[in-house]
Amino acid sequence: MQPPSACPCRGGIPWQGILLAVSLLTFWNPHPTVLLTIKPVPFNAAEGTDVLLLVHDAPENTVGYTWFRGQITDRSHLIVLHSNITHRAIQGPAFSGRERIYPNGSLLFLNVTQEDTGFYTLQTTAANFDTEAATGEFRVHEERTPGLPVGAVAGIVTGVLVGVALVAALGCFLLHTRTGRAGVQQDLRDHRTPASTASQGPSDSSTSLAPVPGHNAAVPIYQELLNAGLDIYCRVDHKADVAS
Repeated sequence: MQPPSACPCRGGIPWQGILLAVSLLTFWNPHPTVLLTIKPVPFNAAEGTDVLLLVHDAPENTVGYTWFRGQITDRSHLIVLHSNITHRAIQGPAFSGRERIYPNGSLLFLNVTQEDTGFYTLQTTAANFDTEAATGEFRVHEERTPGLPVGAVAGIVTGVLVGVALVAALGCFLLHTRTGRAGVQQDLRDHRTPASTASQGPSDSSTSLAPVPGHNAAVPIYQELLNAGLDIYCRVDHKADVAS
């Protein structure tokens, strides 16, 4: 009589368990969880521009999109609700008239202001009434006037003022120099005028002017003196003859 066979589980792992483990490892492949996300385009916007809150990875069976102002899904903060079943949009208390919602749930803000800065929450609703929420944020800054920086403008203004001051100083210097030269020339003319005036006499047009003596005008003067001397000598000599 043969001894009973040993239990197949003793001393090892049953082949049925190994087969089950291999099957689970082969056929079980968990899908990565895809989360609903909101991407602002752009994140930093200037006043007067447009901002789009772009929806990523929304559930495929979504039938409704609801946007709220802030980070909570409170009906008092409702902006707009869009239904993919009726293809209609319902406006909420936080609707400003500048929001546009698309069939994929993305929300467009037109002509944004600084008051639009903040968080916005999207809630999706599936056909089985399951909901999923995600929050996005964007900021609005004051629009800057295009042009030179303030420092550059201040530097240009300072340079212009300094240039004007230098030009004014140079003009004053030239004017003072010209005035001084004119005064000196006037003084020289004043010193020359009396001598020339005394020799020329009155400038009346009716008075005849004597001719200017030339180089030979001095000869008659000496001749007259010589004649006068000879006349006196002759007179003295004549008186001596009479007396004798």
